[in-house]
Amino acid sequence: MPTLTEDNFFLSAIKSGYPHATNVRTPDVTTSDRPIFLADTKKRGTIVCKFVDYNIAFRDRQMSRLLADKKIPAPDMTIHGYLDQWYEAYKYNPCQTLAQHIKNLPGDDKILNLYKQILDVQATLSESSLDEFRVNRCKYFSDVFKNTTPRAWPKIISAIYNMGIKAASRFGDERLVHCDLKPHNILCNDDVSLNQIIDISAIAIATDEFAMISLLDGFPLPDMSDELMDYYDKITHRKLNRRFIKTGLAIVQCGKQIHSAMRRAKTVFNNKVR
Repeated sequence: MPTLTEDNFFLSAIKSGYPHATNVRTPDVTTSDRPIFLADTKKRGTIVCKFVDYNIAFRDRQMSRLLADKKIPAPDMTIHGYLDQWYEAYKYNPCQTLAQHIKNLPGDDKILNLYKQILDVQATLSESSLDEFRVNRCKYFSDVFKNTTPRAWPKIISAIYNMGIKAASRFGDERLVHCDLKPHNILCNDDVSLNQIIDISAIAIATDEFAMISLLDGFPLPDMSDELMDYYDKITHRKLNRRFIKTGLAIVQCGKQIHSAMRRAKTVFNNKVR
């Protein structure tokens, strides 16, 4: 993460939107590949400032309003521009992520009940009319992924992922879904119930199956995956394509292994060159 100084660009950008912001700092815990900061303000309390592509910023602002209308627990977002950069700002939520709760071994029943709450939210999203999501850019998740791909990735890996995601996310009936419901994007209360879903950039048009692949890829209880899919079938009155999901999960795992191997090979090569 960038280090802040008095003449730092990111500090200047945040001050342009919040002139009286103080204690601007990087979060203790973050999985974001984009610059992200915390700042204390008088009117809004502590806020999160996340720098993103301008296409993402504008569609996320609209998504924030759509989620509020549906009473889905998600950040209430504003956006700000500074020179040629944009950032999203929303109130800091002190709740821990599911990833942090898992370290304390909360119990399978609590985790399963939490994911059922998450799927209730997913079902609500999936019933949205696509006409409600009136954006011209980054409408599909494949477009979102293309705009948010980690810049450190090798170009060949990014190209392969982009092609695969475009094909997989549109194979079936397209709906509005959250495509990154991983433990680090789920904020929990102390009893491990759902408090808020974050990273609303990952809410876009894709299929139920594609969103479920992403969710199950981070699901801490893989032996209960079928039970979770049964629950989603029940509340949506639809039938997930289990074969597609299981094949997708296998491909994701294979892709992770290949990516990891390439990163290790790159590290070894760089060390030898030095």
